[in-house]
Amino acid sequence: MFPIRSPSAYSYADGGPDYDPDLHLALEFPEKIWTLDELGYSPTFIESCASPVAITSPFRILSRSGVATVRNEALAVRESHMHRSKSRTANFAAGGVYRSRLLRDLCACPRIAAHLSNIAQAPLAPHSMPSQQLYINYAPDDLSQAVDTWHFDGIGFDYVLMVSDPNRFEGGDFEFYAGTRERFAALHGLKVPAVRNGVETIRDTQQVVRMRPPAAGFGLFQQGNLVVHRAAPLLEPGERITLVPGYVALDVDLPDPTSVEDMPFYNEPGMATEIARHSAWLANSKLQSLLHELPADAPSDEVHAKLEAAIEDVRRALRAFRRDKPVREE
Repeated sequence: MFPIRSPSAYSYADGGPDYDPDLHLALEFPEKIWTLDELGYSPTFIESCASPVAITSPFRILSRSGVATVRNEALAVRESHMHRSKSRTANFAAGGVYRSRLLRDLCACPRIAAHLSNIAQAPLAPHSMPSQQLYINYAPDDLSQAVDTWHFDGIGFDYVLMVSDPNRFEGGDFEFYAGTRERFAALHGLKVPAVRNGVETIRDTQQVVRMRPPAAGFGLFQQGNLVVHRAAPLLEPGERITLVPGYVALDVDLPDPTSVEDMPFYNEPGMATEIARHSAWLANSKLQSLLHELPADAPSDEVHAKLEAAIEDVRRALRAFRRDKPVREE
């Protein structure tokens, strides 16, 4: 799904190391997996999700060599492309796969996709929108700011990979709310989409689970659109860099969790084309299924319903382009 040409606003740095999965990976499995059921989602809702998995404990992803190489790439991106913001995430770099060939190839790695699919109990692939394949988060200089405030993600799956040494900074734990996003929103008097804007403080600390990876190269996997989470503030200045590679479920018959309604307002290069390609991929997959699998004597009402479902993702994208503000701001 990666485009032949990148948006003109992006460019790759010259030179740099190549990604080598034999050298850079050391994949292990998590010791703990929390399910959607444990977070309080209903059986009926879970049936509409690609995976029963909510979130995992940290597990090793990169080797020592991989940590050193990936961290150097993330530092290079920070020097030239980091964005400072007063919104949900203080310091970050978007479009990471357009900035570094090594990071692009890491995010496209089929070994990682297969490993995460095994954990998720569902087939996954790097997200069909390249801009969503990688965000890099950096700790803010202002210690009063969280690295990332309470929110849930605008895509279905991701892993949060620590590439800084967690033993060299205080604070900055990964935290998640052990409940549904609906319960979190109600607790804070918000509509569910508004939680994506970021919530500074939580009103039920008893439901917070805190995790800290034992070393750089460890990450946690989550169905991030269903887990409300944050990266806590640092307690003293330090380097805290995480990579957040995004994934999409390959079962296109399930509802798409990608927040296309908000993405035209991300102000990132090439976003309109990415939304169009994403919706076209979903629609094409469903239309191909109809082309090859629809029975010759299928009832007309069934045919009509299947055709409507096949093109709904395109209609959804068109509605997103016509909006005057994101859903999360309504």
